[in-house]
Amino acid sequence: MKSWRRSRPFWGGLFLMAAGVELLSIPLAIDALPVALLFGMVGAGYLIALTLIIAGVLVWLQPGQRVFLGLIAVLLSLASFVYSNLGGFLLGMILGLFGGMLAVAWTPVSRSAGRIDTVTVRSVLVAARTFTSRMSTPRWPTATAVRRRCQRLLPARRAHPASADTTSVAKLREPVRPRHSAG
Repeated sequence: MKSWRRSRPFWGGLFLMAAGVELLSIPLAIDALPVALLFGMVGAGYLIALTLIIAGVLVWLQPGQRVFLGLIAVLLSLASFVYSNLGGFLLGMILGLFGGMLAVAWTPVSRSAGRIDTVTVRSVLVAARTFTSRMSTPRWPTATAVRRRCQRLLPARRAHPASADTTSVAKLREPVRPRHSAG
């Protein structure tokens, strides 16, 4: 159960469902259903509450849609202030806002290193170096210049990691020696 909870925005969905149930319970407790059929504004409160419950369930079932569903939940929670007894006496509105923000802010626990959407400077340099090293003819001067620059920035791994003085970072830290002109 713990791994299932960590693989989706569990608490965001739970708070969204609690907000929907709270917004729905107050009008049902005062028997407002006949009034809801006569007045359209009260019916909007029921619609907001049911949509928040559905959004909470969908956040659990489709964690990839968490940002969209969280934003919809935040907007509906703000609308509940007007349409549903001051947002269920502020409690339903606060629960919905908090649940929507948790759903938007949730990120997966672990990401594999080989994912396509994870791009770093180092991975770009490694890819450029690999690409340019596979070129057999120097007919592309730009590509060979890129290869040379990548080789300088990202030196090949050496057998002895103790020789870290020759890395590009150490070369950048060396003071620049001024050239003396003879004249």
